[in-house]
Formats: sequence, C-alpha cells, structure tokens
Amino acid sequence: MRLKVLLSAYACQPGKGSEPGVGWNLARHLAEHHEVWVLTRTNNRPAIEAELARNPVPGLHFVYHDLPPWARFWKRGGRGVQLYYYLWQLTAIPLVRRLHREVGFDLVHHVTFGKYWAPSSLAFLDGVPFVWGPVGGAESAPLVFWPTLGVAGTLYEVARTVGRVLGELDPLLHRTVRRAALVLVSTPATARRLRRLGAERILLLSQMALSREVGSASPQPSAA
Repeated sequence: MRLKVLLSAYACQPGKGSEPGVGWNLARHLAEHHEVWVLTRTNNRPAIEAELARNPVPGLHFVYHDLPPWARFWKRGGRGVQLYYYLWQLTAIPLVRRLHREVGFDLVHHVTFGKYWAPSSLAFLDGVPFVWGPVGGAESAPLVFWPTLGVAGTLYEVARTVGRVLGELDPLLHRTVRRAALVLVSTPATARRLRRLGAERILLLSQMALSREVGSASPQPSAA
C-alpha cells in the first residue's frame, strides 16, 4: 500500500551534499514506494523544479514555505540561520495542519535539519504518527582540545553548547520529543540526551542519504 507521507526538509536540494543532499535523496527514493509531500524552503525551488523537469519523479510533491520578506531581511546566507530555522518551523505549523486536512497523511517525518535541540512543526499535528530524524548534535569537542581551536573555534563550541542547553529547556522541544512515535538518532551521545528528555522509542541510524547512483557506483580501476 502506498502511504501518504509528509516530510519536513528545510534543507533539500538535488546535487548537493550534507543536509540538502539528505533531504533530497530521502524524498526522491521514498517516493518510489509512497506518495510523498515535502515541505521545504522557497529558495530550494529553482533547483528542485529544474531537476524534476529533467528527471520526473511520480508521486513526489513539493510545498514551499518561507517567512515574509519583512520578517527575514536580517538573514544573509548562513548568518542568522539557526534563529531563522526555529521561526520557520513555528510559522509552518498552520500550513502543516492545512495540508493534513486536505491530504490526510498516514505518516509525517522530520528529516532536516538533523539536530535534536530544536522543535519540529510536524510535532504539532495530532492524530498521525510522527517520525523524527535521524537527529544528532549532542557531541562536543573535549575540553582538553579547546585551547588548540583558536578564538573562532572556541567561540563556536561555546555558542553550540549554549544553544543545546537553551534548546533542552524549550517546552516546544519537549513536545516534539513526546509526540515522536520513533526517534532516529545518528549517534549514541544524542540517544543518551534524548532519553533524558523523555524519548521512549529510539533507533540508532546513520544520518546519510546517498543517491542510488552514488551508492551503487563501482570504484574505477587505478591506471597505475
């Protein structure tokens, strides 16, 4: 049976690596077996539509969401991305609920960003199983290494640690944890943090999503 699945993939672009590649490849291959709707950012639209024009994927639908221009004038590239991502999730809640009323999803799955310390808009959709992850981000560089990181590296680790601590205090994150029928985690450290936050069903799963073409490519023989 082909299920109706809603994916939340803030980062989702064909031909990319890292989180955009995870969002795109998971959506593309899941659509081979189910009807898939993907909620993503509007800036991903040109690349997605160009790829689908070249290589159509039946059963794959995209819904685009962004904050209005007046509410995102301060965001430039990677600057402010964490705050913007948080606001993007919250402002997507009405859209997610409307989509569910129109489509009637059998499953909702948060894919990207894959960090455990921020809430997902899908956790605010009642009456449908919610899968979260793979999420990670509980790891830190050991303190003994911090003097070798330089000023920028040390400030990054401090900011990341503070972000995690504040995130774990967020009641919206606690709702996300409670609502998850299954939490996929990419590292044992993240599993430990989420158990402390009350997650019940946790499965360790690598945060990778290679295309079939890349995954099945055979190494070329050496010319030497």
